[in-house]
Amino acid sequence: MKAPIGSCGLENWSSIYTVKEKAKLVDLEMFKDHCIAFLKFHGRLYLDVISLASSSVHSVKLPDWACSFELEPQPEYNTSTCYFWLISPVQPPIRFTYSLMENSLIEHTEQEMPITVNCSTVRLEAKSKDETWVPITVFHKTSSIELCRMPLLIHVYGAYGIDVNMNFKAENLMLIKDGWILAFCHVRGGGELGLGWHKEGCMMKKHNGIQDLEACIRLLHDMGYSQPMHTALMTLSAGGVLAGALYNNHPHLLRAMVLQAPFLDVLNTMLDPDLPLTIEEQEEWGNPLVDENCKKYIKSYCPYQNIRPQNYPSVFITVSENDQRVPLAGLLRYICKLRKAVKDHAQFCKVFSDIYYFISFISFHLYSTP
Repeated sequence: MKAPIGSCGLENWSSIYTVKEKAKLVDLEMFKDHCIAFLKFHGRLYLDVISLASSSVHSVKLPDWACSFELEPQPEYNTSTCYFWLISPVQPPIRFTYSLMENSLIEHTEQEMPITVNCSTVRLEAKSKDETWVPITVFHKTSSIELCRMPLLIHVYGAYGIDVNMNFKAENLMLIKDGWILAFCHVRGGGELGLGWHKEGCMMKKHNGIQDLEACIRLLHDMGYSQPMHTALMTLSAGGVLAGALYNNHPHLLRAMVLQAPFLDVLNTMLDPDLPLTIEEQEEWGNPLVDENCKKYIKSYCPYQNIRPQNYPSVFITVSENDQRVPLAGLLRYICKLRKAVKDHAQFCKVFSDIYYFISFISFHLYSTP
């Protein structure tokens, strides 16, 4: 919005720019005569250069491989250049300059580590249960042929309006070189598609994010990106809610899961007002203390509440003793209950196998007796 300095009352405000639907405003930089908006739209990055004099907007699409920004502090507001860094999970930060005078984007090539040329970046969309399209960003070695035989590591978060982490990590590059496929699922509950994307995946809509994750994994397998026996899921903190729910409902889609300080006991945590962050967390999960419908809803997806005897994939969980956000007691309860469910399932399978063997033995003798 803009207004005259001498009469800046609300009645004199006029709109000069609006972020389009399902776009996320990541950052904003002000200059003397221009404003630059750093935006994310369906996983792709671009700049909107807004003229403060004419209110015109010029959009600049950034390289397809880029997944996140890092804005560099500007020395003075009347400069004509904007400096920033572009990053991807498999590409270290590369410095770019946008020239307001020349309306051009310049890549600085003096970095020691160039753009990874042996890695393909693929953008996909999976149709969720309610027919919402969910973006996925996939990375794999360009020379790969039989993708269905390659191991797949899926990343997800989907909470608090926070994007899944798309910053560079050296281990990602090592995995690509070793033949892995990396997939980042931008499910509802996160912030990849703007504020509405978060609202569609929090409180009484948490099942949306869980269904989004399932749809993403099924699409990847259907398109030939690995297969369940070679698929692992990785997340941390609140992302553990979605991963844990999928783990209970569709364990056959995964071979393994890695959870870093995961939030798995949502219901018991939100029912304890003495914990330091319970009241604050009600904006994300609801308030089961006063709302019985909310309590039932949380119970329907809570990973701890829905553990049952079945064949679970392997899981590796790390915990922190003094983590205020994810209480250690809840994780220990989850681990103990999961171990019992796995043991009960194994005992059931053994009993069933013994019964089947006994029936087969009796049948053989009955039919073989003259």
